[in-house]
Amino acid sequence: MFTMTISLDSLAVYIVVLDILILLSYVLYILHNKRRLEKSIKNITDFITDYFLNTGAEVQVTCFKIDGNRRYVTLIESQPLKRFRYSNVLESNLIGHVFKVTGNIVEKIYWRFPVQLNQNAMASTAIEENSTPEDDLYFSEVHTLTKSKAEYNVNEVSWDEFETSKKET
Repeated sequence: MFTMTISLDSLAVYIVVLDILILLSYVLYILHNKRRLEKSIKNITDFITDYFLNTGAEVQVTCFKIDGNRRYVTLIESQPLKRFRYSNVLESNLIGHVFKVTGNIVEKIYWRFPVQLNQNAMASTAIEENSTPEDDLYFSEVHTLTKSKAEYNVNEVSWDEFETSKKET
């Protein structure tokens, strides 16, 4: 048979209580950082969404934290609009506004412009090549550029015709 006697002196009790308090404070610190991260991500996504809603564009924003204290990367999904063609200019302004409003640093903004074509739209565009139901002129410009490239052809001409066309231009 085995007997064990434990004697608790006040120093041992203080050390155990101190260990429990340190462990509890560490858990609370981790939970606080998690809540702060979630709040920062929510503030950034809400601000960018509101920023584009004020301009009339509907976007979906996703934000990720990267290494560092308060550095983030955002992904913006939008319809392919012509005004986002030069998004690098818009990106630098947006990064500055996010820093002023939320105090968080956005390192990079990635853009995604998904084009969703269903079978009915593809069949109707094959039948009606000239009609574009889009409000934005981006697709119509691309369509005319591709159509003009398709009409390009090469013919043989005499040397005299070449020189006269060269003089005319």
